[in-house]
Amino acid sequence: MTTHAASIPTAAPAGSTGAPAQVNSSSQVGAFLNRLASAPPTARIAMAVGELAASCDAAGAGGAVCAAISAIESDVKAGETAVALAALWGRWGRSTVLIDLGSGMDSVTGAVTGSSPDLAAACEAAAAGDSLMSLSRLHSSIAGTGVIAAGKADVLGLISTGRLARLVAVLKKSHDRVVLAAPKIATGFPLLALNTCCDRIVLALVRGKSRGGPVREIAEQALQSGMRPLDVIWYD
Repeated sequence: MTTHAASIPTAAPAGSTGAPAQVNSSSQVGAFLNRLASAPPTARIAMAVGELAASCDAAGAGGAVCAAISAIESDVKAGETAVALAALWGRWGRSTVLIDLGSGMDSVTGAVTGSSPDLAAACEAAAAGDSLMSLSRLHSSIAGTGVIAAGKADVLGLISTGRLARLVAVLKKSHDRVVLAAPKIATGFPLLALNTCCDRIVLALVRGKSRGGPVREIAEQALQSGMRPLDVIWYD
């Protein structure tokens, strides 16, 4: 399981790499390192999401990439991570689509108005070979980032029949990046089923809150299925 750390240690463990080097605060780089070490958790999370985005870019080798974001239990962190990843890629100039697979409390598109088409309509269009309707923007100031909302679609049915995978394949022909905001797996959502259409599956976990048992279980399932290791972003 690959971890994108959400916190930065202040010193190396004793005996591993020796005493930590002294930082010259008068240096521009030294001053930056000091700001980095004292950055609040929200800034460190932004760094972890940036690390994930850069890692996906490198692994994609110039091709389109799809990443799914989920969580173990009820929490907004998965939605925040999915939105942050999509927004970051948009700011980097990657044409990106955020597909919201959740509804109600698990939905990340409640703040996005007029999402069109919804997931069911988008899957139908992809299956028929039709071009998708124009997508709502994730944010007016982030160019090239569209949103497809789940609406009342039968998400599990779309996954099991391969129609979601077909939609992702079509989107990857016209977009650089696709982000799936998936429901938490505590609801019984089959996160690993997204492996058929996703290049990366990411868990957003909260230290001291996310239970270790379910994390180990899904990691073992992924390993037994021959999947690549899951990515994890830890929130303090």
